[in-house]
Amino acid sequence: MSQQLNATGAAPAAPRERRITIMNIIGYASVNFLGGGSTVLISAWLMFFYTTMCGLSAISASVIFTVARIADALLNPVMGFITDNFYKTALGRRFGRRRFFILLGIPSILVVFPAMWVPGMNLAYYFAVNLLYEMVFTMVIVSCVSLPAEMTRRAEDKTKLTGGKQVCGIIASTIAAFIPGLMFQIYGEQDTTAFFMTGVVYGIMMALSLIVVWMFTYEKPLSEIHTSANTSSLGNIMLSIVTDVKAALHLRAYRLHCVILAMGCIYKNLATGIFTYFVVSVLFLAQQDAAWVLGITQMTSFAGLFLCIFLCLRLGAPKTFMIFTVIVALGCAGFYGLTYLNGQASQVYLLAGVAIIAFAGRAGIDYIPVFQLPFMADIDEIVHGERREGIFVGVNTLFSRAATGIEAFAIGLGLAAFGYTKGTTEQSEFTQFGIMLIAVIVPLVFLGIGWLAAMRLKLNKENHKKVCLEVQRLKEGGKKEDVDPEVKAIVESLTGYKYEDCWTLHKQA
Repeated sequence: MSQQLNATGAAPAAPRERRITIMNIIGYASVNFLGGGSTVLISAWLMFFYTTMCGLSAISASVIFTVARIADALLNPVMGFITDNFYKTALGRRFGRRRFFILLGIPSILVVFPAMWVPGMNLAYYFAVNLLYEMVFTMVIVSCVSLPAEMTRRAEDKTKLTGGKQVCGIIASTIAAFIPGLMFQIYGEQDTTAFFMTGVVYGIMMALSLIVVWMFTYEKPLSEIHTSANTSSLGNIMLSIVTDVKAALHLRAYRLHCVILAMGCIYKNLATGIFTYFVVSVLFLAQQDAAWVLGITQMTSFAGLFLCIFLCLRLGAPKTFMIFTVIVALGCAGFYGLTYLNGQASQVYLLAGVAIIAFAGRAGIDYIPVFQLPFMADIDEIVHGERREGIFVGVNTLFSRAATGIEAFAIGLGLAAFGYTKGTTEQSEFTQFGIMLIAVIVPLVFLGIGWLAAMRLKLNKENHKKVCLEVQRLKEGGKKEDVDPEVKAIVESLTGYKYEDCWTLHKQA
């Protein structure tokens, strides 16, 4: 058995608890200018910029994003390993094992993000700079994810930190969505300077936000960093990822959850990514109109989020997913109806109304897997007799990032299949029809697959409570043969295991 030591090699001292202040909450939350706002800009405008202003084909642009995002998914555990062990270096001891990478991210994002919006470069340049951006993004985000555990052990303080981050994400996304419209108004829609200045302005904002993160967050002192004398290698970390994926997918409820997660992730990014193409090339509205409408939807999407939370608590996540799929379908029907109103003065106002409905549905679809994820560890506990939250969180992150890569490729492949002409917003009727299909029908196909998974996932608060009570009964020495038949059926439905095989697997490990 390995001895637990602190980072200085001595026995750990008694920890001192530090209170979280409002400035600490603001400091931690500010990272979502990178995590939230930049994602909106990239999803809505970067592929459009590459295909209409930079001469890249739809397939070439989609490959850039697909490879970069899958690389990001694989880099996450690597970066986690590096930050966990960086305290062993002189730089880590001087600046902090997590906060050193936040500090490094300030000049990096200030250079890399605007570089993504430079016009007139070749495919190799855009591929390299996007890959570099994903590396900077991962370096900062992974470092920041661990900060709440570094800053406090109090559950209520962690909730304040993560809650503040959610609020900041909405604010950052709203600000980011409005910036392109302002730049189009200043420089004109056909001037590539508008896109470059979008990158410059938001790059400065992200750099400033990371300065705030650096100033008002902190880590555990070196004396409180506990580590085993036998530190895992990077190879073992990568091997554990494969093991964790296999272990998580053995659970039936989690397999269905992953279908809902993947379909929701693909839809939410596809909806944002195709929106600009649809507004400009199908509805024949200005890029500035697309930017303003997108900004309004980001600002009002909190209403969909609050409705989703309410329904999840009352009905459970699977039924709520079905309800929000219907909301999205109404929005998609509205988008289709708008194609018959081209040239009418009221079209842009109707677009705003329809987009608010559709993106409110998108906000709910986005939140449902977040709400549902903690229940997976409770269901898994009745199988293995132990808590394994980390496995499900890790696999969730891996799948969600991979899904965003699939979305980028789907848009590029769809545009190419319908003959999208690079370098112009004027497209053939066949291409317009294809963009309309991607904006209206394809989202419903992905969400329809999620709907089928949600129908099969019998997870609500009543069933969850019965599973938790059964775990408690077994912990207290209750006999498995005394199980209530209804509880037995619920356990088998959620776990995918025969009840007789549950609760004994941890003894066989």
